[in-house]
Amino acid sequence: MKKKYQPKAPANSDVDMNPMLDIVFILLIFFIVTASFQKAHVLDINKPAKSNQALNQSVVPQFRIDQQNRIYLNHKRIEVDAIAVNIARLAAQGEITSISLKAHEQSEHNTLVSVLNAIKSQTSTPVSLASS
Repeated sequence: MKKKYQPKAPANSDVDMNPMLDIVFILLIFFIVTASFQKAHVLDINKPAKSNQALNQSVVPQFRIDQQNRIYLNHKRIEVDAIAVNIARLAAQGEITSISLKAHEQSEHNTLVSVLNAIKSQTSTPVSLASS
């Protein structure tokens, strides 16, 4: 029996990958172009128009010290110990933008300092001082 002739491959044979890469890129471009993209479905939300105005009211507490060293907050007599509680209550009603403090000329300096310390222990809001 005769042997069929089989050509021998050269020892340095390499496979050319360029045609395969061309096919891959052509298929990739084809799938990208033919793909159908859909927008994500979004829920419409109706937001209320500025209903937070009632919550963001500006509050300006007015403290007054009379000549007998009695302390008043918005024309209501209070004690030094109740200042922090009253400021917290007013802060819950709205934003405290500033605090007014009016001391009588004949009031004691110690009372003024006690009131300022009680105010500053509760808030860092600016305090305007005046004398009557």
